[in-house]
Amino acid sequence: MDLMKKRWAVLIASVIVNICIGTGFAWSVYQTGLFNEGAVIFGAEVQKSQLALAFTICSGVAPIPMIAGNGLQKKLKGPRNVVWLGGILFSAGLICTSFIHSLTMLYVTYGLLCGFGIAFAYGITIGNTVRFFPDKRGLIAGISTAAYGAGSIIFPPIMQSLIASGGVMFTFRVLGILFGVMIIIAACFITEPPEGWLPKGWAPPAAKNSSSLAADGKNWKLMLADGRFYLMIIAFTIFATGGLMVVSQGSPMAQAIGGVDAAVAATAVSIIGLANTGGRVLWGWVSDKVGRYPALSIMAVIVAVSGFALSACTDSGSLVLFLAFAMLIAMCYGGSMGVYPALTADAFGIRYNGVNYGIMFIGFALGGYIGPILANSLYDSTGSYGVPLMAVGAMGVVALIILFVLTAMKKQAQR
Repeated sequence: MDLMKKRWAVLIASVIVNICIGTGFAWSVYQTGLFNEGAVIFGAEVQKSQLALAFTICSGVAPIPMIAGNGLQKKLKGPRNVVWLGGILFSAGLICTSFIHSLTMLYVTYGLLCGFGIAFAYGITIGNTVRFFPDKRGLIAGISTAAYGAGSIIFPPIMQSLIASGGVMFTFRVLGILFGVMIIIAACFITEPPEGWLPKGWAPPAAKNSSSLAADGKNWKLMLADGRFYLMIIAFTIFATGGLMVVSQGSPMAQAIGGVDAAVAATAVSIIGLANTGGRVLWGWVSDKVGRYPALSIMAVIVAVSGFALSACTDSGSLVLFLAFAMLIAMCYGGSMGVYPALTADAFGIRYNGVNYGIMFIGFALGGYIGPILANSLYDSTGSYGVPLMAVGAMGVVALIILFVLTAMKKQAQR
């Protein structure tokens, strides 16, 4: 098949893989089932915080296999085999979880096995599709990461139905088999482009100086020696932290600010999730048109304005106001995830982007840990979401300042 056609088959296959592994982030559905059946599964009732640690482990280990995946790709002779490995680990993690009898087993099966499987497959599919589309890096990274987010939107109703009919352990088993088969089949269509391949009729923008030429192939050691990396990863952490302070608290915030019941709040969470997913494609596309830093700067302004505005609406009782500003924040949170794979490739070159983005992803993982904890801590100490939302607004301002510095550094290098 012609590579210009094959790259679209690779993208579709990668989207299918990411939808499957993205269901790992629908943990709240699994957690509810485990909590309700806890006495039978674990022999005693368990706390939700104990169950939530499995998801924390699953998210926290992500940078490790993402970084290791590039080396494995060479040893296993291509991205297809690494995606197969990721799919097998993810599938095995879900199936093994269906036989657990202790929290420790849960942390190993879902936390480690699923976590490593998700990250192997995710890291390779993102990096490989970006290599196939150097002419549309932002858009393609956005589509790939959006598929990852879509998994946690598409499958929860199915998961809930399976739990209601057969129990949570039955659900783990069925989905483990289903996702394993889907990923293995999809991975058959994933290949990598030849070294130095470019789309027909497209040429990379001419480098403006020698430092840009050097940046075309910076490995992780050279990246860590570059001052831009630290500003970039701090900004990534801020976007993730601020975004998750709202996204992770969507239901209680909707109830407290919007004045609605739990059922309506659940619908609000789904709407916010759609904004998160859509933002990955939208901002990826925008970054291709206006540039990565300008796009991120606009997103930082939106986060700042929305955070401060929403903090002033905590007593409004208006669901419309809450949804409007929460969706804007969620779009920018998702957008940062869509832009950063392309931004990393632009800054440090496509050749080592698999490892480089895996290291950069540490910032996102940190934000995933800090955001929910910070939101809950500030709420517990103040009894209101006003202060947490003001913190979100302040984070947008800090991110904007960092992006101004990065833009200035880029212009100086070009001069």
